Amino acid sequence: MTKCVFCGREESPYKGVHLISNDGSTNFYCSSKCRKNALNLKRDKGKLKWTEAHLITKQKAADKKVRETAKAKSKKEEPVKKQNPKE
Repeated sequence: MTKCVFCGREESPYKGVHLISNDGSTNFYCSSKCRKNALNLKRDKGKLKWTEAHLITKQKAADKKVRETAKAKSKKEEPVKKQNPKE
């Protein structure tokens, strides 16, 4: 089973397109949709909802948001000393 470079789907090695560049690196594309989006249209795989990379970036953003809210809550819980105006 080979994994598509663009969408992350696993396919049999005899399906799809294996693109071998001059430097010797091999890229596997499971469909023409993936190949065209990556090579011709030069799209970012993290911004397309149907790719695995989009799910990963979405999860990272959600984790970051949770950490920021937890950090903000911990700052709010700090006790504040009030000064006595008589002193």
